Amino acid sequence: MRRYAHKVVAIYPDTAAAEAALMALGDARLGDTEVVQLMPGATNIDRAIQPEPDTSRDTMKRETVTGGAAGTATGALIAGVTEVLAPALFVSAPVVGPLIVLGYGALIGGIAGAVRGLRLREDVLKGLVRNALKAGYPVVIIHAASDEAQRKAKAVVGNTLAEQTAVI
Repeated sequence: MRRYAHKVVAIYPDTAAAEAALMALGDARLGDTEVVQLMPGATNIDRAIQPEPDTSRDTMKRETVTGGAAGTATGALIAGVTEVLAPALFVSAPVVGPLIVLGYGALIGGIAGAVRGLRLREDVLKGLVRNALKAGYPVVIIHAASDEAQRKAKAVVGNTLAEQTAVI
């Protein structure tokens, strides 16, 4: 199963409405998509929302390394500017002072990258889907590979919902 860049999630009032949405999605020819229907009592929520959990670990590693590199570069720039504008700050520790600034930059950038890579939106989405299923509502999740497929899926889902509701 591949990882899709976009998701569209719809919560329906009953099974008949969810089945009608699945039919409409099948007729719409959305392109590279994967449609998942979850009925109340479903236990495979994590896999339905995030098909490849191992990829999020790789994303977090990549974001942490990128953030650390950006933080180190920013720390180097700040150390260089400080050395030129206020050389007295590094007189007492000419080698250690710039290294401390670089270290703080790498630390802050690494933490920022790790937080960015956590994908907190998917955790919030899992909670929303879990609550809807507990309340007895069927859920349809569309994984789309492109912006165009996501836009089409949102349009189809919007037409199948009886009430005006949020489409995520």
